[in-house]
Amino acid sequence: MDLKKMKWISALFSALLIGAFEFIRHQFLDVVSMDWGNLLVAGLTGILFVVYFHGIFAVLENIQNKLQQEKEEASVLQERDRIARGLHDSLAQSLFFMNIKIMEIEAAVEQQHDPLAQIRELKEAIKITDSDIRRHIFMLQKVNMETIDLAAAIRENLDNYAEQSGTMVDLAIEGDINNQLSNQEKNQLLRIFQEALVNIRKHAEAEQVNVYLTEDGQQFSMIIHDNGKGFNIHDLKTKKSSFGLRTLEDDARLMKAKFSLKSFSGKGTTVTVNLNLRQEGVHG
Repeated sequence: MDLKKMKWISALFSALLIGAFEFIRHQFLDVVSMDWGNLLVAGLTGILFVVYFHGIFAVLENIQNKLQQEKEEASVLQERDRIARGLHDSLAQSLFFMNIKIMEIEAAVEQQHDPLAQIRELKEAIKITDSDIRRHIFMLQKVNMETIDLAAAIRENLDNYAEQSGTMVDLAIEGDINNQLSNQEKNQLLRIFQEALVNIRKHAEAEQVNVYLTEDGQQFSMIIHDNGKGFNIHDLKTKKSSFGLRTLEDDARLMKAKFSLKSFSGKGTTVTVNLNLRQEGVHG
């Protein structure tokens, strides 16, 4: 039954029910007094209305549950599609870079030059690509999880990053992170964090990465700062190849969060994501 039919049935049911009871009550005025008749009609009408609207609300709850399930399934499919596209683009870039390095190594060998520098760059590219693939696999696994511990997931990723890159890391947490964010929001924030780490490893040459997670009941903030070489933001935004920045901005926009990027040559880079929390309370 659709909502339009339910609307008309509800209106007609109320009018017909009250009219029928009033007609029957007046037929038995010689048996039942006016006061008792009014009381009886009120009682029977109340019972019937409770039974009827219990059924109506059961139908509405069923519709709502189906809509929520479809929304979650659509979200999972959308997330998988986004991860697949990200994996494709990331691998395409990595393979292109590695192919160039192999060509440079071949040229160096043919010209009897030392190819050690190119070999080291190729080795680092392979390591980064391996880490990137593992990150996307990890995200695919997370898609179907009902609950995510965002703080623990970020700490795990940060520790793995430190072990693989040799970079010093630090994580500071303030507030009840997990209970103030929905599972979908935590998924998206984790993805932004991972993409930021990939960009730091590829471009920053940083020795230290600091991550701050804070929430005050009204707003959640994630700040990722590295002490790397930095860059000119204007130059980056004018490049059509700034895939990493576009990915971060798109992910933040999807979750209606504010994204900012600050960087200066020789002074490192800071990525900030601010998300307004819903005022009705916990929704994790």
